[in-house]
Amino acid sequence: MRTEYGLGRLPSPVDRRDYLMADAVRELEKVTLPRPVKRWHSDRVLNQKLTPHCVGFAWAGWGIATPVEDKWTDCMGHSIYRECKVLDREPGAENGSTVRSGARVMARRGRIKTYFFASSVDEALDYVARFGPVVFGSGWTASMFKPSMFSHIIVPRGEYVGGHAYDIEGVDSKYALIKNSWGTDWKYSDGGYARISIADLKSIFADGGEACAATERALPIGGTDATTA
Repeated sequence: MRTEYGLGRLPSPVDRRDYLMADAVRELEKVTLPRPVKRWHSDRVLNQKLTPHCVGFAWAGWGIATPVEDKWTDCMGHSIYRECKVLDREPGAENGSTVRSGARVMARRGRIKTYFFASSVDEALDYVARFGPVVFGSGWTASMFKPSMFSHIIVPRGEYVGGHAYDIEGVDSKYALIKNSWGTDWKYSDGGYARISIADLKSIFADGGEACAATERALPIGGTDATTA
């Protein structure tokens, strides 16, 4: 199926060395007083266009959002993706990459110290509500390209068309807020943003989804160093 927008997320293979978000949160709670928020903010929405570079753009978008607030542009999204493909041992390939490869690139560049994966949507959204955005990777269906016109809600129905990576920057009692990487003119979105019900997010997470976040400081939670994992 041809689409108007780029996709490109590949599932991260299971790796028992990954840090777990629950362990990271326990360490963060020792040194950081969480300030609950409903939404983190970005001063721009990036645009991968038709490229399969969504993993690079999701991590660049993570850096743009508060509380980090980098001043990155589309060039950084493309650059992260290209380095992902070097790690994937497919330099120059245009076939997508994994959320883990994106995190490893961020660590190798010294942009983050520790990255970690959520075991559930509830765990990921609790992190969003207290500490910061999360990079989410999941399958994408035909209906998800077009949010509802007025409520900007996407619903995962219809034909599976590929994998996608994006940022979750907010949460309330029923919905998670997605920042996509298809520019501010993504049709029927709210300036590049859309909402998805927590129930639907749990459904696509259960079907091979993943949620990853990171810190700029090293956390003493065991496992392997983020630059080599």
